[in-house]
Amino acid sequence: MYGFLSSAHNLLAWAVLIVGVLVLSRAGSRRATWSEADTGLVQKLTLLVHLQLLAGLGLWFVSPAVAAARASMSSTMKDPALRRLVVEHPFLMVLAVIVATVSSVRVKKASDSATKAKRALVGTLVTLALVAAVIPWQRLVAKWTQG
Repeated sequence: MYGFLSSAHNLLAWAVLIVGVLVLSRAGSRRATWSEADTGLVQKLTLLVHLQLLAGLGLWFVSPAVAAARASMSSTMKDPALRRLVVEHPFLMVLAVIVATVSSVRVKKASDSATKAKRALVGTLVTLALVAAVIPWQRLVAKWTQG
């Protein structure tokens, strides 16, 4: 179960980033009018962020490292790396899901193309900023540099 959730969490992170960049490119394009397909892309991003959170919550319960850290939360809170993994990472991802969800609803309810694009741009920027803030970049770089 751990291996599956870990792989799913990793793949979903890349999917969130890719779809998020697509939304940003579409929302940031001043020449194009906003379409239902664009709104659908925002909804796909929201779905992916929700799935990412679910995979992460699953990992939070089955990961041996997180289970050990949860056993002694006072020690975990004193260790910046463990605190980030066990507390800050899930908290900011929940915030990212909330922002993505609110943004998706606001885009869908907007009446004109310019407002939809602006709301999608701002909501996606905030969502991706939260996601990027909690991605363990140092582990990714270590994997890439070790081959």
